[in-house]
Amino acid sequence: MTIYCRYLTGKNPDEQSLALFERAIEHEETILVDDEVRLVQFMISNTWSIGFVDSALGLFNPNHRLRKRMIIAFAILETSPLYFDFFKPKTFPRTHLLTLIAKGMQEALQGLAGSLILLFF
Repeated sequence: MTIYCRYLTGKNPDEQSLALFERAIEHEETILVDDEVRLVQFMISNTWSIGFVDSALGLFNPNHRLRKRMIIAFAILETSPLYFDFFKPKTFPRTHLLTLIAKGMQEALQGLAGSLILLFF
């Protein structure tokens, strides 16, 4: 949960979010096998890789157990009042569409690069 929260918000998670995440991952569909545990350990040691792995799993394997854990973490953070300012809707100028297109292309490239990381796990 800590790496997911830092990845999304740049902050450490609060105790309630940690407790909710811990309780949620006890569900058997999110129990990780050895390769997935090694991947999480890699992500903890190499925080630069989190976005790449997230993009790759989102594009190529959205039902992966690690991706399910990420979605659980994201849902907990999005519903917490402590992170409201980060997730609340914002107003953007019309030119922001170009930013969205560029961001989409960046995520696709990250997904392709992340798929190379996943080859080792």
